[in-house]
Amino acid sequence: MLTPGAGLGDGEAPECGWGELNPLATSTRKMGPGTRRNTLDYHFGDYNWRKIVRLGDSLLKKLKIATLDVAEHVIAHQELEATISPERLVSWTHAMIAWELNLTNNPNPYEVAVKMPTQAAVRRQLAEEEEKALASGVDVSLSDEVSPCSLIAMGIDLEGEQRSLKTLTKSLWDHSQDRQITRVKLRSNALTRKLEEWFSLLQLYIPSSITLRKREPQKKVPPKPFEVQLWMPSQIGRLVSFDRSLAEIEYKLRNAQAHEALGVLQRNLQIRATLYDIKDRWLRGQGANTRALNALATMQAHIAAARDEYHHARTALLALVDLLGYSNVDQEFLPLQDKDIRSMVEPEPGLGETRRTLSWIWRRVNAADATKEETQEFVAETIHVEWGKSWARAQRFQEEIELVQEEMNRTLRFFVWKAADWRGKGAALRAKPTSAEHAEGLKAYAERQAVLCQSLHDTFKRQWEGVPGLVKSARDEIEKPALFYQRKQKEFERKKMGNKVFISNSVPSSSTAPDPLNQPTDV
Repeated sequence: MLTPGAGLGDGEAPECGWGELNPLATSTRKMGPGTRRNTLDYHFGDYNWRKIVRLGDSLLKKLKIATLDVAEHVIAHQELEATISPERLVSWTHAMIAWELNLTNNPNPYEVAVKMPTQAAVRRQLAEEEEKALASGVDVSLSDEVSPCSLIAMGIDLEGEQRSLKTLTKSLWDHSQDRQITRVKLRSNALTRKLEEWFSLLQLYIPSSITLRKREPQKKVPPKPFEVQLWMPSQIGRLVSFDRSLAEIEYKLRNAQAHEALGVLQRNLQIRATLYDIKDRWLRGQGANTRALNALATMQAHIAAARDEYHHARTALLALVDLLGYSNVDQEFLPLQDKDIRSMVEPEPGLGETRRTLSWIWRRVNAADATKEETQEFVAETIHVEWGKSWARAQRFQEEIELVQEEMNRTLRFFVWKAADWRGKGAALRAKPTSAEHAEGLKAYAERQAVLCQSLHDTFKRQWEGVPGLVKSARDEIEKPALFYQRKQKEFERKKMGNKVFISNSVPSSSTAPDPLNQPTDV
């Protein structure tokens, strides 16, 4: 869909031939190599001949689909462009054309250019700062293996493992299989060992953490590994004194963690919206819908994990803000409610399309300490990507109309050439002497093939007589959107009345093609 010049390419077309031959599997698997190859060749020959005979219907169907839908995509793109400033529109158009001409050396217009900080990038920055400190002779590490930034990063990773184990434990029930229970137990034991290592390192950098652990209320049943409090600097706060640099390291990592969680949330929400659209429009049957529901459940689990990660990161950031004295963090990271977790096309629950607003997660810049200008730039980049996809859809549908028309013209010209070629073979001189009866038979066979090609040419030409009218109607709807909306209103009224929608046009839907069973040996 994004490749220029491709039209509405049918990616499944190469598989259709093999799909036709699936019933042969039980027969060919018992054949020898030569017989199997010949059998497949014969059936593929038959399949190719049937494709040629049915080109009239298949090409006309493609053109009908393109002409019916092209106005909708072009008008939608024009309406979107009407909301964009002319300066941005010119810039985006030039960038799109440059990318289409050279995909390698130009930035991809379908990717958001505003980058977000990641935990990996922040950890690398902290490691480089530690390297500079060591080079200058300053070493604040109390362990040969774990530095302060490694300690905080280890704690954040352990929190992630705790959330993952908690989710996995909730999936168990009374009738869970032994294999599933064993997997949870092994992960729980591994996390317990990591927690013991964590607390042994934590007491080196925050000795008073031992006192905090002793103050915890004692329970009759030991807490599960995912219930153990790690006593990160954000959790300690002002309860005891510790090195301020540990809180600053955690603040940087939590900031990146919150932005990264929002980025993951946005991607999975868009994927979920696409899956819903595919399920509603294309999937039929119990098997296909079951697979779709499983994919949606997996995506929903990813969304829930990103939501929980953002909640933990925001809670830690607000605690660190009170400790470090930073400001505007609560304005940058807003509370994430369930009504905010929706894609760009989903309205807020309880509101209709006319009062729909964009969730705040799509109006925030994925960069630390974002200014108002950066926030506006992120929104513009998000719209830029949507504009690019809208551009691609409008262009591909228009290309499809041109490509199918050219394919129709070439099909007709091919049959004219093929008929002349067969007649030329019938009139050609023979390299070897032959009897008059044999020569007459060869000429009759060649004439039969020529007449067959001419018959296909005439049949397809009559079948495609209404093509210019279809193309003209589509272009009229593009030039005059009122015609398109009138047609859609009529279709809506027919559906509302419960009648089946029939799209009437002057092109017949069936053809009197030659009998595909009476096929030649060469065409």
